[in-house]
Order: sequence, then structure tokens, then C-alpha cells
Amino acid sequence: MDDRPQFGVELVRVGDDIAVVALEGEVDIYSAPQFKEVMIQSIDEGAKHIVVDLAGVTFIDSTALGVLVSGAKRVRPQNGTLDIVCHDENITRIFEITGLDRIFGIYPTREKALESATV
Repeated sequence: MDDRPQFGVELVRVGDDIAVVALEGEVDIYSAPQFKEVMIQSIDEGAKHIVVDLAGVTFIDSTALGVLVSGAKRVRPQNGTLDIVCHDENITRIFEITGLDRIFGIYPTREKALESATV
């Protein structure tokens, strides 16, 4: 029996060039491929501003960080952005320790991240 927390990913189109990828549960080596697939789908469908909402995430590993970095690399040539919603201090600390807080905008709410994406 698998006692791993349930993983979920949802793609929400907010505008012509803005998409939210909302994640839930653990984002790790097992769930990162599904996360990557949805993020690439959003970019391929024209999103230039991606907001990855980690509000429902309980754990993130280096594989998930790699997916975030590759997503940023994919949107930057189109003058795009990849921002993160995260209010969990432990997960935010991972971004700070790795220096990724200088690559991504990190916001406490989805609303704040979307405000930044529309500026």
C-alpha cells in the first residue's frame, strides 16, 4: 500500500499569456515528470508568464527545483517570467539556501504573483 501523500497538479489559464500551475502534496522524483509535462504544456500553449503555486505543497526535492529552473529557461527567451507562490517557511528557505530566490519571484499569495505577472 502506498502511504505517500496524494500529488495533484492543475493548469489554470488566467489570460492569453498567463498560466497558473497549482501543485499539491509532495513534488519529488516521482511526481516531477507530471509537473514538468503540465508546465511545458502551458508554455507551448502560449503562456509567457507562469505562476507555480506551491501553497498546497508539503515537500519539494531537487528534481522539482530542476523542473522550475528548466521552466524559467524556457520562458525567458520570450521575455517571460516564472514566479512562485509559497508561504511555507521551510520551502521558502530551500529557495534561499540554493540561491533560487534570486531567479524566481516568490510571493506569499497567488494574487500577489498574478499582480506581478500583469505589470
